[in-house]
Amino acid sequence: MSATLLTGSAPTRARFSFEVFPARSGAAALALGNSVQHLSAVGPDFISVTYGANGSNRDASIDLLTYLRNHTDALPLAHFTTVSETREQLKTQIHRIMDAGVHDFLALRGDPPHGLDEQSPEITGSLTSVELTELIAEVRAERPAFTSVGRTAVAAYPNGHPLSRSRSADIDWLIAKQEAGAQLAITQLFFRAEEYLSYVDEARRAGLTIPILPGLMPVSTSAQLRKVASLAGRPAPVELERAMEEAGGFAPELGVEHTIQLARELLAGGAPSIHLYTFNRHEQVLAVLEELKLLEA
Repeated sequence: MSATLLTGSAPTRARFSFEVFPARSGAAALALGNSVQHLSAVGPDFISVTYGANGSNRDASIDLLTYLRNHTDALPLAHFTTVSETREQLKTQIHRIMDAGVHDFLALRGDPPHGLDEQSPEITGSLTSVELTELIAEVRAERPAFTSVGRTAVAAYPNGHPLSRSRSADIDWLIAKQEAGAQLAITQLFFRAEEYLSYVDEARRAGLTIPILPGLMPVSTSAQLRKVASLAGRPAPVELERAMEEAGGFAPELGVEHTIQLARELLAGGAPSIHLYTFNRHEQVLAVLEELKLLEA
């Protein structure tokens, strides 16, 4: 198992990691199990597991993390959010995940669940991502045998968090997460290499030292492309959008081609690794890695 970015050892070549999410049906679970086996077999640095807003699907998320821990060689990393939960509830959940043998976290505040907004008391009273990063470190300190085992990742936003006032304020918040104990950052989706490269350059000049992994997703459909554009906060490339529509709205090969080109530019610009949002499918992301020659023979 390779976990160079999480363990802190220096990678000798560009690396990669994946994100998956719990299946929502029996058939989806079978397909996910197949994909996870393919993904883990290529030796990623880690596989992160997300869950729904307000902790929904958390049990299924823990089940998937446990499966990765016990039945694959992949290092599992647990997404963890704070919305609508008390500090004590969060501590209990952190202990629960660690009891399952998972010690690496992606610390997020999380989005408001359906029916709530940023002004809802349940949201304004939630711990921030900085406070969650501190809390994870506190829980680790309560379990000395595991203090040096786990690592904490956090989110980064090349095009700015929706609530951020400016890029500099966004970077200041990322540095605060580093000071709270984060050892790694993973970016929100974006379409253009310069968005990531300029963000990293500015963050480094401001004092950030932790690795920043660019998050990429090879889209398969026009609907996915629109979703990524919404998350990125930027329009999709016109030529990609047009080609996808001309293909009838379903063209996985176009998403793979775009991701390959983007990853090449990022790695040439100094990105230490790429983090691939898989949408619970292995074919497209492995095609990207194969073309980039990041898979061992």
